Amino acid sequence: MTVFSELCFDDARQVFHLYCRSKGLAERTLQTYFSSIDELRAFLAELESVPRLPGANELRGFVTHLLDQGLARTTISIRMRAIRSFCNFLAREGIVPSSPMAGVAVPKVPSRYPEVLTGAQAKKLVSVATARTWAGVRNRAMVLTLLDTGVRLGELIRLDLVDVQLRELTIRIRRGKGDKERHVFMGRSLFRAMRTWIEARGAFSQNGPLFMTRRGERLDRRNVQRILERLAARAGFEGTRVSPHLLRHTFATHYIMNGGDPFSLQRILGHSDIKTTMIYVNLAGVGLKEAHAKASPVDRLLGRS
Repeated sequence: MTVFSELCFDDARQVFHLYCRSKGLAERTLQTYFSSIDELRAFLAELESVPRLPGANELRGFVTHLLDQGLARTTISIRMRAIRSFCNFLAREGIVPSSPMAGVAVPKVPSRYPEVLTGAQAKKLVSVATARTWAGVRNRAMVLTLLDTGVRLGELIRLDLVDVQLRELTIRIRRGKGDKERHVFMGRSLFRAMRTWIEARGAFSQNGPLFMTRRGERLDRRNVQRILERLAARAGFEGTRVSPHLLRHTFATHYIMNGGDPFSLQRILGHSDIKTTMIYVNLAGVGLKEAHAKASPVDRLLGRS
């Protein structure tokens, strides 16, 4: 085995774990990182009982091992990105002279655009989220929040009442991805639904969660998914799993189709890299052509219609 350092794998893992904790990474991110790193450790342990840090050849062997398990290329890509983060950290800290991942090829993942709801489907979903009951008022406001702001599920369920500023038409996301704070904005339809929900929410703590159960408990991930599944069934959707992430994709795509620009969308979605946002520009396709026809600088300058 190629050895870059006398530090054993377990010691390096511990150092990286402390670093990730100090950065305040989300628990789900930590779980992805360290389940992948621990799987690599198990692979290396078959080569020697106390595994040392791997070289490029061992990492290529690990990729082959994952392929032999029949894992999807997307899954392998996720795991190897975690390993790359680990190796890059070790190189930055001087534990190894350079990242052993530098020369390791990872199977390419075919480009695939995310699924989104059509305008008609989104309208149908909103129409079945009727505000006839206390729960119905809540569910309508929640669905419109997902469709009108593109917030992530984790961000949605962490919202507190104090985060909503009706007068400014804004919602504060205090703990977005990477614990970054940002603001998202409400259209008039969401404003009306949110105002109705806040009135219906009534006597519960003003410092409590925005979306809650009848007993005042914060909705969790499973609560939200079940609500969306029931609404999708009521809307008659077949073969389409309606999830918070699908509604986030739907928001982003329709935002671009309706003339929004990718740079403002990047800030609204909380993307650190504009490349991620550009997926929706490509997905919008025909909508961009229509937007250009309306906003052509030359046509406007020359006064042509």
